[in-house]
Amino acid sequence: MSWRWSLLLFAATSLHAGFLKVAEGEIVNDGGWCYGCAWADYDGNGFPDLFVTNNNAGQHKSNFLYLNNGDGTFLKILEGPIVGDSGSSYGCTWADYDNDGHPDLFVSNYGENNCLYHNNGDSTFTKILDGPVVNDGGRSTGASWADYDRDGWLDLFVCNRNQVNFLYHGNGDGTFTRILAGEIASDLNNSSGCAWADYDDDGYPDLLVANVQTPNCLYHNNGDGSFSRVRTGPIANDTSFCNGVSWVDWDNDGDFDVLVTTGVLGTYHDLLYRNDGGGVFGKVTGTAIDTPFTWSGGGGWADFDNDADMDLLVGGYDGANRLFENDEGVFVKLDTGALATDGNYIMGIAWADYDRDGWQDIFTARNNYFGGNSCLYHNEGGLNHWLNVRCVGTVSNRSAIGVRVRVRADIGGQTVWQLREISAQTGGGNSGQSPFNVGFGLGDANIVDSLVVSWPSGIVQVVTGVNNDQFLVVTEGASSVRERSALTRTPRRSVLGPASPNPFSDCTSISYSRPGTGRSDIAVYNAAGKLVRRLVCPAEASTVVWDGKDARGRRLSSGIYLIQPAGGTEAPLRVIIAR
Repeated sequence: MSWRWSLLLFAATSLHAGFLKVAEGEIVNDGGWCYGCAWADYDGNGFPDLFVTNNNAGQHKSNFLYLNNGDGTFLKILEGPIVGDSGSSYGCTWADYDNDGHPDLFVSNYGENNCLYHNNGDSTFTKILDGPVVNDGGRSTGASWADYDRDGWLDLFVCNRNQVNFLYHGNGDGTFTRILAGEIASDLNNSSGCAWADYDDDGYPDLLVANVQTPNCLYHNNGDGSFSRVRTGPIANDTSFCNGVSWVDWDNDGDFDVLVTTGVLGTYHDLLYRNDGGGVFGKVTGTAIDTPFTWSGGGGWADFDNDADMDLLVGGYDGANRLFENDEGVFVKLDTGALATDGNYIMGIAWADYDRDGWQDIFTARNNYFGGNSCLYHNEGGLNHWLNVRCVGTVSNRSAIGVRVRVRADIGGQTVWQLREISAQTGGGNSGQSPFNVGFGLGDANIVDSLVVSWPSGIVQVVTGVNNDQFLVVTEGASSVRERSALTRTPRRSVLGPASPNPFSDCTSISYSRPGTGRSDIAVYNAAGKLVRRLVCPAEASTVVWDGKDARGRRLSSGIYLIQPAGGTEAPLRVIIAR
């Protein structure tokens, strides 16, 4: 058992996570009429960055891009077309459409051409000007990428309001062809959000489109480049004011269920469907999720307490957010804390472990005509273990969209299988996208017995005996996997100490040495094993000063703190704050 978890066993009082609302930084103070949000590590430093759409076209308000600094803070990007364009933006979705290793961005706009930005690989973007994807106009809302024909190149679906939707096939050379045949390209509805998932486990992604005042559209992928619209069952016949789609295996039975968020002025309730197998869905009723009448924005799933059950946040558009803890298939509504009591005009939501501590945080995009800001909530963590997996395609698309990841572990005395699928839309509403990583809660499990990765190419990789509490990188076809610390971009081996003065009140100077040149990072933990600060050690110095504050600039209380080279396994340096 690591020193960190040894301390947790004595210091922590709860297994469950809580959320702290972030109050500082432009990311939560920029205002805007924000509909969509999407996380992706566009600069390749290991930490997810955030893009947010802005629908305030009347004031020519640009969209927002925030670069993750890796220390719990974000830098607002002010230059480049990706933040210079202004218009009526609703949706957004990241994906590496040209398989060059850098995620690109699509933005859907209402009443004007949509936008596609190519990632140049140096943290800049080039706006694509040619091709149907950016010249078809439309009243576009949600959008999502998928490799629907499994040729290794991503395709794109775009929702439109009161207009046929758009389906674009990726040609493999960075260009796209608009598909005009079939119901998927000719159905006329008032569409809002969409999401892909292989619900029948035949290897091909299927599509569910949320519509307003007409039945939602479920398109089954026939495996030959065509789709058949499903017309039987409640999922294909329920009619409501639907906003978004979120697929998930919430009951851990190995197939994908789905949530559709709905509502206008409290006259409808959200729709939850269980996958009963064989392409059949049953409507789940009488739960805390579907009982009240609500006007919901997006709905996104994550195991926020790392207990091996997928939990749910539904954004409150007309009222408070609704936060549900999944307790072995029973949903319990949580009513305390900022995340559960905030709300109003929340549309897109997206989970992401933005500080790489193993616990899922969440951003909610606020579309507020009356003013107000979007919100970021930090997950304060708990005792449970976790595993985070990132997949890199080589034969399949590089973003690994459509990859299925399953893990098996003994949790609470029972053998539990969990299933995730990497997706370009995960947060419902017009858009809400989590990073391409997939997180698994492991409860009290120290080892993942089996990790199974199934690729669109047909390649299946099995890894056994995986340690908990780590970020794992699986490359398609590779004979081994790469482990990465949860606390650093690149593991380093440094020697710390001593700290002087120790104990201290205002600041202490910590000496350090390292085997090579370049910058080093030092991690600071509290007595409960929680990461509270990352200290950057310049290449030209041999000491670093810590002012006794956390990553948000707050003075920490008196007590014992443990300092360790980020990513290291050495015994930590014990430092005491005495106020």
